[in-house]
Amino acid sequence: MEIVSGVCYVLGAAFVLIGGIGVLRFGDFMSRTHAAAKAPTLGLILVAMGTAIDLHTVLAILTMALVVLAQLFTTPVGSHMLARAAHGEIDIEIDGHDELARDKAIRNAELDLGDEAEDRSRE
Repeated sequence: MEIVSGVCYVLGAAFVLIGGIGVLRFGDFMSRTHAAAKAPTLGLILVAMGTAIDLHTVLAILTMALVVLAQLFTTPVGSHMLARAAHGEIDIEIDGHDELARDKAIRNAELDLGDEAEDRSRE
């Protein structure tokens, strides 16, 4: 079992390293965000698996499972919110139709109409 846990440790560390290299090497913001979210998450999962295998206790397995669950819930949400916040602030080249810009324009138009109606009701 030490060999399996050692392989998990090495592969996990390799994925974290690959993610770090991706953050440094990729040119645009969205690619860097992708590299910072995906590879280190898999790396952490592999290291947690190796730790759970290496320690052989129920408490270790439960703790590593909770760590993995926390990582799986927080990293995608954080990456999504970071990319969404940066959407209108930096120049991003998009291959297809920009649906987020369309949705923001619709929401802003609805808010403007609601403000105008509220102003008229006050008069």
